[in-house]
Amino acid sequence: SSEENLPLSQFTAVDREAIWAEVETDPEKAELKAEQPENEGSSQDTEGDQDNSEHTESADTSTGHDSDNTSSLSPSLELQELSSEDKEAAADGREAPGHGNSLSASESSRSSAGLNLVRADSERTQASESLSSDEEVELELQEMAHSRLLRQQKEKQELAEALFKHTLLYLQPYDSRRVLYAFSVLEAVLKTNPKEFIEAVATTSMDTSSTAHLNLIYNLLARHQEALVGQSFYGKLQPQSPAACPHSLLIELLTSLCLSFLRSYYPCCLQLSHRDLLANRDVQVKSVEVLIRMMAQLATMAKAAEPRSAELIRDLLGRCRVQELVLLSLSASMYVSHKRYRLLADGTNPQEQELFQESLINFGHDQIWSEHPLQIELLKLLQVLIVLEHHLGQRPEEQENQPDLSKEWQQALNFQQAIGAMQYVYPHPITSQGLFVSAVVRGLQPEYGHGMHPTWVALVTSSLPYFGKSLGWTVAPFVVQICKNLDDLVKQYENEAVKTSAKTSARENVTPDYPLTLLEGLTTIGHFCLLDHPHSTKKSSCSAEPANLRNARNAILEELPRIINTMSLLWSVIKREDSQKRPTDFFGTTKGSSSVYFKATKTLRTKILEFLNPLTAHLGVQLMAATAAVWNSKKPHRSHSKTKILPVASTSQLILVDLICALSTLRIDSILHLVKEVVKKPAQIKGEEKSSLVDIPVLQFSFAFIQRLPVPALQENFQPLLGLLRESVQLNLAPPGHFLLLSILNDFVTRTPTLESKKDQRDLQEVTQKILEAVGTIAGSSLEQTSWLSRNLEVKAQPQIFPDEFNVEDVNDTSVAPSSMVSASAPSIYSVQALSLLAEVLASLLDVVYRSDEKDKAVPLISRLLYFVFPYLRNHSAYNVPSFRAGAQLLSSLSGYAYTKRAWKKEVLELYMDPSFFQMDTSCTHWRSIIDHLLTHEKTMFKDLMTMQSSALKLYPSSEQKAMLLKRQAFAVFSGEIDQYHLYLPLIQERLTENLRVGQTSLVAAQMFLFFRVLLLRISPQHLTSLWPIMVTELIQTFLQLEEDLTEEEEPAKNNSKMSKARGSGAEIQPKELCLYLAACKFLDTALSFPPDRMQLFQMYKWAFVPEVDTESSPVTSHLVENHQECQPHIVRIMDLLKMKYGPEGAARSARFPLLSLRSLSSITQLLPFFQTLGWAFRAPGSDPHNSQPSAAAPLDSLGSSSSSSRVLQQLEESVEWDFLENMES
Repeated sequence: SSEENLPLSQFTAVDREAIWAEVETDPEKAELKAEQPENEGSSQDTEGDQDNSEHTESADTSTGHDSDNTSSLSPSLELQELSSEDKEAAADGREAPGHGNSLSASESSRSSAGLNLVRADSERTQASESLSSDEEVELELQEMAHSRLLRQQKEKQELAEALFKHTLLYLQPYDSRRVLYAFSVLEAVLKTNPKEFIEAVATTSMDTSSTAHLNLIYNLLARHQEALVGQSFYGKLQPQSPAACPHSLLIELLTSLCLSFLRSYYPCCLQLSHRDLLANRDVQVKSVEVLIRMMAQLATMAKAAEPRSAELIRDLLGRCRVQELVLLSLSASMYVSHKRYRLLADGTNPQEQELFQESLINFGHDQIWSEHPLQIELLKLLQVLIVLEHHLGQRPEEQENQPDLSKEWQQALNFQQAIGAMQYVYPHPITSQGLFVSAVVRGLQPEYGHGMHPTWVALVTSSLPYFGKSLGWTVAPFVVQICKNLDDLVKQYENEAVKTSAKTSARENVTPDYPLTLLEGLTTIGHFCLLDHPHSTKKSSCSAEPANLRNARNAILEELPRIINTMSLLWSVIKREDSQKRPTDFFGTTKGSSSVYFKATKTLRTKILEFLNPLTAHLGVQLMAATAAVWNSKKPHRSHSKTKILPVASTSQLILVDLICALSTLRIDSILHLVKEVVKKPAQIKGEEKSSLVDIPVLQFSFAFIQRLPVPALQENFQPLLGLLRESVQLNLAPPGHFLLLSILNDFVTRTPTLESKKDQRDLQEVTQKILEAVGTIAGSSLEQTSWLSRNLEVKAQPQIFPDEFNVEDVNDTSVAPSSMVSASAPSIYSVQALSLLAEVLASLLDVVYRSDEKDKAVPLISRLLYFVFPYLRNHSAYNVPSFRAGAQLLSSLSGYAYTKRAWKKEVLELYMDPSFFQMDTSCTHWRSIIDHLLTHEKTMFKDLMTMQSSALKLYPSSEQKAMLLKRQAFAVFSGEIDQYHLYLPLIQERLTENLRVGQTSLVAAQMFLFFRVLLLRISPQHLTSLWPIMVTELIQTFLQLEEDLTEEEEPAKNNSKMSKARGSGAEIQPKELCLYLAACKFLDTALSFPPDRMQLFQMYKWAFVPEVDTESSPVTSHLVENHQECQPHIVRIMDLLKMKYGPEGAARSARFPLLSLRSLSSITQLLPFFQTLGWAFRAPGSDPHNSQPSAAAPLDSLGSSSSSSRVLQQLEESVEWDFLENMES
């Protein structure tokens, strides 16, 4: 037998008589009743004279009135001369609580009274004093605390009930060395002969008639039973029926003893040394180690599948409440760890936070990790128990009516809400217990200590096949926590420059291989749940329950974006570490960052790829959808998102592309295929406020992916790429999706050389056509039919958004969510973007896709697209500005290619002759190039325009026709290059003189001056010689007319000067005349602003307009002045008249040419500063009496320098352009 392997010298004899004598008398110590958890009997411990362990009466926090169910607690006895296995069973006798407080389904009605922390007094319940004090405490709390605090208090109390109801308290210190010795003996036996020992204790019953020793054990157990319900341990024992023996088999006794030691603590009222607390913790750990060996052997027996042994083991586990007590002990230990973490991290006052029951138990005030040895052993024990339960299987009657625990699992995710599942619920296996699921979910949280994480990972990964129905429930949150912890490591790495806070220094150090441990756990769990297991034919595996695996797989797939996000964060660290690494030093270590976790980048890289690579075969589509969801979450911050039509990928998004490219199992064509599949059936992005689909993000991802592909790879994968575009364009994507398709196509076309195969080229043209038409339809989404059945379109009167002010976030609700909307009804918010995108890519794209001999094929397509563009160009309202601008840009880029003119020539000519043509803003630049292209692509077009009759402008009133035709002719010259039309000068001159001959109106004259200014800017001086006389004559005529207008009013002004001053605003001159005078002054301003070398001919005429000597202070005699009066420059004469009429004004003495920036005149007095400046600006130095030579000469000097002359020319250009433009309709 097994005991023969142990030397007899190790065991000492027990003096049974002495023990009997001690327990029969009633020593003083029996009065030391301590407080205990509220619904418990008091417990007393006295140290035995000779036995190694104590007679420990322990407070079992079960309900008091369940006393008849509560098994007694046996004092532990030293091994006597071991003649049989029976004696070995008593090796470590000590109190063993029964299962009286278990919440089995049948007892729930009875034990529900125990949930509310108050119990009824009975004859057996002697602890009323402690109860009343508790009630007083609670009453005081109610009075003091706010209602919110009360609620928290109630939750805490319920929590305490759940956490500490299994706890037992010692009433005095005990000799832990003797207990440890007894346990080590047991362990030695179990190590050497586990099978024989377990068989022996499992078949030996506690027959008190056989030996006196068993009789003593039985007596002590009965006394513990008494003590548990509040009676004294000592004194005469009440006679009990023989059937009341709590443990019928020695194995049951052993199990109970181990569990009792596991859950016994010292109370706070005892004076203890720190060594006592540590010793008790060692006893707890050792008791679990013995239990592990026993349960492992039982599991081996259960695996053999003998019905008799299975029933025996089941009874044993039930009667001793093994699973319940182990789970409760783990929960309590985790709670203590968490408490210590909070105290260290926040410095919270422990008194405020403590629960009442907790305050009775002395857990010691150590570090977080002081509970870890016990937790590690408990997890190993759980691992064994889970396997044991699996081998036992379920009783047939239990299989039918298992209640659905899903609600309780959900509640168990945190302490406060989890009270329902914080109880052990019979008869479910451990893996289906809320207690267990809750512990697993919280196990990896940093607050419980990083040192436990490898053990938790080991427990979960080894128990995967046994989880059963709770697989998905348990594993998904566990995986999420793994990801959170890895994310935290990355965050810590990124902020490593910042000093670690007190909070992190309070934690224990984390091992350097920590990320690898988590990654391996993630890989095992992920592959178990996600991949098919073809070889799992054994009964022990989980394949018998495909439904559970399916649920788990779905749960993990839901978290796949979370996992991919973590992988991309790790990948970014690996990339950064690799880029920072310097050469290895003498010992072969690399000097990268100071972070110890990311040194082994090669191993980390391998682990990440080992996790992801196998998933691509079966779960490629889900993987790609998850990648898209992560891509979406990494989009630039909202404040930066007002960018281009196509958002630029952020650095973190590019890391994601890099990670996917690193997967060896995904080739380029398979990535494109997966993108296509995701776009066809897009999933919803989880966790977004507005539910959005992954189709747009996955296209953004593929755009970034394609942009980084080299040209040869693009050429090789032309067919998969074409397939992606062809299939995607047929779907009802949201508008940004079509923009991305167009951009992908454009990227491919612009970077790769022309396709050799004609079939490929045809396919490309077909796809191009479809994509462009889709984008064209979006561009037309702000248009509506003018009338029913009419093909004419007009712009909807609604505000539009400039592309650069566009913010995707603002329109998520209307655009991204209903991805199923038909493009035609797509929200018009995208129309401007569509026009802008077409403007950027259309012309160059078509030029490459259609070869030189195929250009004609493109014209019908262009016509169809422009059908949506011209309505925007016909509308000159202010709200349409964004579309007008984008449309003009599009037309400008298209019109640069001569082959396209058939599609737009007629419409552009119509628009050009439209009365509202000049009602535009900065889009004038595009219109200049459009008109230029119109006139250059058609050889005779310019000549036709110059010879056109004014009656052709039918939409204008006849009085304005001539002037408006002149304005368009001037704009045509202005749109060309310098000297582009100098060969047509005779024709231009003929047109101008014709206008002079026939009755000229102010309107025509004003437009003529604008034409003169254009000619000065667009024709070189040497070609302008013949035109100067006409221009100067016109200017003189206009100034004479102005002088007449001013002198006509002179007489009335003299008669009533006061009245004239009052109304002296120059309002007497008609607006049309004012317009003419402004145009004339601007022409003079332009001529004077030109550098003198560019205007040599004008220097001959300049004296007639501006004074070059000081006429006022010249010493000529008064009779000569009469004769010289006519020779006064026009400016001086006009100035004199203005001063007479409106009084003198202080002249500004600084001038920067061009002087005039006015767009219109309301009064002639607005020209005063202009005339005043010209009055002194060109006088020769020394001629000015006011001695202002430097400032007078300044403008002339400044005109000479090249930089200022280019500035002046630029300003003159802008000024002329502005004068063409008219105000837009509101």
